[in-house]
Order: sequence, then structure tokens, then C-alpha cells
Amino acid sequence: MENKTSPLQRYQRQPKLYINLPSNGKWYNESIISDNTATNLAVFSMTANDEIGFKTPDALINGEATAKNIQSCVPSILDPWKLKTIDIDSILIAIRMATYGQSMTINSVCAKCGEENAYEIDLQKYLNSYAEKEYKDTVVYNEFTIKIQPLNYKQWTDVQKKQTGFSRAINLQIPQLQDEKQKEEAMQSILDQINELTVMSILNQVKSIEVDGEIETDQQEIVNFLSKGQDVKFFHTIKSAIEENVNTWTLQSEDIKCTSCNHQDKLRISLDSSDFFVSG
Repeated sequence: MENKTSPLQRYQRQPKLYINLPSNGKWYNESIISDNTATNLAVFSMTANDEIGFKTPDALINGEATAKNIQSCVPSILDPWKLKTIDIDSILIAIRMATYGQSMTINSVCAKCGEENAYEIDLQKYLNSYAEKEYKDTVVYNEFTIKIQPLNYKQWTDVQKKQTGFSRAINLQIPQLQDEKQKEEAMQSILDQINELTVMSILNQVKSIEVDGEIETDQQEIVNFLSKGQDVKFFHTIKSAIEENVNTWTLQSEDIKCTSCNHQDKLRISLDSSDFFVSG
């Protein structure tokens, strides 16, 4: 029997646009991005399966939906979990644009009069803004030179999951305890874990420390040194540098005005959510 090629093969989805990653591939290798290039990456539109994945709550919480979506729509990216967070937003914007177009409608309720307004957002403007941003990876403290790097998507997702768990415990589980002493102890335990998570999320962004011409890159040695072997000023110097980068790389708010009462406000779009990946 003659093997015939399906006529549908000619209509397989094609790249809709091409993007350069803001990191320029600085922290990647060929196991993360094929050919180890972070420029001119082809971006395809989502499939039906991709869109359905964003409507599954569990997949959103654990990051699976986003990781699978990136692999499907940007096939050059082989391991989405190891992408740095500064690249994630630009990739998600590009996928949204490839699927639904350059504009996005967001509904927002006016804080003053309660009227719901629809605002048209230009996603290309956001995508272009990443070319102007710079990630500052060097921190100097006394005789130490510290190199920092963003969390990867797996690390960031793990932090978000733990924070969600802590919030659920504080709001739902602890109030159900009858004994006041148990409540206090449970709350203190949660607060201690939150503090530890905050510290570790900072320390995990330290790539190396150089002093006296020698460089330490072992993560455990770095964590032990900064958490137990140095004064808190050292830690806060690193924390401030990381927070400055976060502020730089956070998408800017849109200035909006209510059509009913002219109340002016700010609107921030959310990328890593089901709302962002529905047509509109």
C-alpha cells in the first residue's frame, strides 16, 4: 500500500515571531537551549492542549502548565525549569502575542465608583522594554566581590508553592486550633519557616564570592558563610542588590482612568496565570 502524506501536514503551525532573551543566554548551555543561542528564538502559537493546561489549577500552582507551554511554543528551549526568572516574562508575553495578537484586553473595577472598565494593553511595548533593562550581577562589600544571578524557574516555583502553603496554614489551619498555646506555637513555627525561606531565596542567588584573589563557588560553603559566618550588613547588602534587580525587571504599571468617574489609578498585568492565556 502506498504511503500518502496527509495534506494537513502543509498546515502545521509555523513560528509567529522571533525573540531575543533578555539574559542573552548568559547562564545557559546546550542542555537548556538548543545550539546554546538565546537570540532569534522562534515562538509558535499555543495548541488546544496548551490552553487547556492553563485552566488546570494544580498545573498552574506547581508550574507544570507554564513549563510545558514554553516547551511547546518555544521548542528551542529544552529545559524551561532552568530558565532564569528575568527571561520568563518576555517568553510568556511572546507566546501570548503569537497566540492571540499584540493587544490584550484587561477588565478592572474602579476603586472609587465600582464601575468595571475594559483597557486595551499593547504587549509589544512590554516586550520591547526588556531590551532596555540591565541585570546588575556584581555586589561589592568591603574586600568581597559577590556575583549574583536570578533564581531559575524551578527555584522560583518552589518558593511560590511554599509561600502558598504558609498562607493556607495561617488563614485556614491555625484558626481551627482550639488551644491558644498551640495556636501561638503553630504561628511561630510558620513565621520561622517564612523567615528561613526568605533568607534562603536570597542566598541561593549568590553565584560566587571572591576575596584575596580566590573565588568560592560551592553553594553550601557560601550559604554557611553568609548565614553563620558574617554580620547581617553583608547579607543586607546582597539583599538590597537583589531587590533592586527585582524592581528593575518587574513590569511597569499602566496608567488608567475610569470612564465613569475619571478616577486615575494603576493597572499591573499578571503573566503567569490562566487569565493571561485566554483570548481577549
